[in-house]
Amino acid sequence: MTRTRSLRLAAAALTAAAALTLTACGSDDGSGARTSGKAETSDLEETDQGGTQDGRSGTDGRYGQNEAAKVGKDGKAACTSDTVKVEARAVPSPVNHLLLVATNTSKAPCVAHGFPFLRFDADQATAGVVEESRPRSAVTLAPGKTAYAGVLAASADGSGGNARKARKLAVSFQGADGGGSVGGQIPVALPGGTLAVDDSARVTYWQDAPAPALKW
Repeated sequence: MTRTRSLRLAAAALTAAAALTLTACGSDDGSGARTSGKAETSDLEETDQGGTQDGRSGTDGRYGQNEAAKVGKDGKAACTSDTVKVEARAVPSPVNHLLLVATNTSKAPCVAHGFPFLRFDADQATAGVVEESRPRSAVTLAPGKTAYAGVLAASADGSGGNARKARKLAVSFQGADGGGSVGGQIPVALPGGTLAVDDSARVTYWQDAPAPALKW
C-alpha cells in the first residue's frame, strides 16, 4: 500500500510540474493565438516598428499617419506626391501672396484633403493655415484637373517677425483622416528663386479655383 501511495504522489507531482511548464511558455486558446508569455511584448514591438516609424508618415515630421490615410471612407485615394505635381505662381495681388497650383498627373481621380503642408528652407514647423478658407468639401481632382491654395508669405505691415528670404519650398499633402501628411514632400521652385517670408506665413485650404484661394 505504501508503494502504491508513493507512486500516486509522484505521478501527481509530475502532472503539476507539466502544467506549470505549459503556463510559463504560453497556452493556446484553440485559435492558434498565444494568450500569455513574454514573447507577446516582443511581437507588438516588432509590429509597431514595422509599420510607421515613430508614428510618422511622409517626411514633414507630422505624427499619427499611416498608409490607411491614403484612402478615405468613400474609397477615394488622397492626392500624394506620386500622383500630383505642384507649382508656385507669382500673383500681382494681393501683396505678399503666392498661388500654389496642384495638377493630377495620374490616370485616376484623387482628393486634395485639407490644406497643403508648407516648409520653407529648413524651418522646423510648417506654415499655419487660414481656417476661414475651409471649403464645404474637399476638392476632388480628375486626371489633368487642378486645385489651388493661396500662400500669405508675409504680413503687409511687417509685423510678422523673423522676416527673411526663403530659397526653398517643400509641399506635402494631407491624409484622408485630416491628420498628418501622406506621401513624400514635393520640392517646389519659387518664382524668381526667393520669397520674402516671416513667421506669420499661412496657407489656405485647397480650393477648386484661384479666386477663393487668393481671397485671404
